Amino acid sequence: MFNNNANFLMKKTIHLIVGPTASGKTDFSIQKAIELKCPIISADSRQVFKELEIGVAKPTIEQLDLVKHYFINHKSIFEDYNVGQYVIEARLLINQLFKDNEHLIVCGGTGLYINSLLNGIDVLPPKNEELRSKLASEIEVEGIDSVIEKHYSIISEDLKLSKNPQRIIRAIEIANNPPNTRFEIPNFEHQFDVKINYIQLERQALYKRINNRVDEMIKGGLEQEAKSFLQHKDLNALKTVGYSEWWDFFEGNCEHSFVVEKIKQHTRNYAKRQMTWFNHQLPKINSSY
Repeated sequence: MFNNNANFLMKKTIHLIVGPTASGKTDFSIQKAIELKCPIISADSRQVFKELEIGVAKPTIEQLDLVKHYFINHKSIFEDYNVGQYVIEARLLINQLFKDNEHLIVCGGTGLYINSLLNGIDVLPPKNEELRSKLASEIEVEGIDSVIEKHYSIISEDLKLSKNPQRIIRAIEIANNPPNTRFEIPNFEHQFDVKINYIQLERQALYKRINNRVDEMIKGGLEQEAKSFLQHKDLNALKTVGYSEWWDFFEGNCEHSFVVEKIKQHTRNYAKRQMTWFNHQLPKINSSY
């Protein structure tokens, strides 16, 4: 849904640059941004954190100096940040940037961020730690069935059958959320076309690039970077490939070579999931908004 105003007189363009990790999105997006004289909006759920560097393969300082980037080094790992917040901030930013730009680039590999940015999302309320703690204690003392019975009317039949404590707690939390704490997703204020640039490589060539990049990360100090986060390993931002594989090594439970191979394997697995998502979801993205 769009506002009916004079901004529609000239249609804009978002150039969507997507692809699996290590496919070359960063270099391509910077070349495109220089050509179009426009900024880049990142759609990467980990490059958003300013403390994470080597393990998330951020653009270099030189690349960031070449083109204005948004949502790189945007938040701290100690702050809660999710797709809902990203969509709100990114849509407001796009509305602002389109006042002075005919073209914008959205570049990244986080499918959920890309799809939610363009097609919208139901933004859930923030965490209620006090209620979560209370419900977790009730489950531990009284059992999950007792908690389900107390909140029977607000728990779906599927959740009742699953008896998943975390999902049941979240459902109760959402139902008990005051209406005035809910967030509205901003509408786009300009019409725009979407041009998709899907960077694809032959699978074995991509896997070779991934393995080589992990080797370069190790040489660049990934182990030391991960070690500096050891005391914060339970943070959501650190439950990601390139960091979480190190925890057992630091505790003496595995060899260094095992960690390196696990990072390569997990990165390849992640790339495969990305390609599956893009192959299925990109055709569903509208060409005009």
